[in-house]
Amino acid sequence: MIKLVPSEFVELAILCEMESAQENTEFILSSTLTAHQQLFIEPNVYYLNIQDGDEIVGFILLAAEPDKNSVEFRRIVVSKKGMGIGQKALQLMEAYVLVELQMVRIWLDVFAKNKRALHIYQKQGYSQFDSLQHNNKTLLLLEKDLVK
Repeated sequence: MIKLVPSEFVELAILCEMESAQENTEFILSSTLTAHQQLFIEPNVYYLNIQDGDEIVGFILLAAEPDKNSVEFRRIVVSKKGMGIGQKALQLMEAYVLVELQMVRIWLDVFAKNKRALHIYQKQGYSQFDSLQHNNKTLLLLEKDLVK
């Protein structure tokens, strides 16, 4: 059963290793362990382990923006792909944002060439509100209002 559990500082090395796996580096901008450790202690940043039973199979990184009543969905990494884990984690994350953080809007960026992720986000109700260029790659900005 997939669940989200707040990450612990000592788990950051595991999460960083998942993030830097070759199958992920094309689609996300990896950070160093030191960068994750510095970010982890920020009061508006939330690391959530994606767990299948007791096994960590990925993580989500969120940054709350209280003045905008929204959350930046900075990262999702799933080590076991093609099993629906990411989609389930996305649904659990939305509930976490609404109930635990009491925020009503989520936004994210995704590389336009990441068709798999883009399809999942659109399927879950995210819509594009802007785009920008990063290192000659197109980033699409997507959002979802959790309360309509």
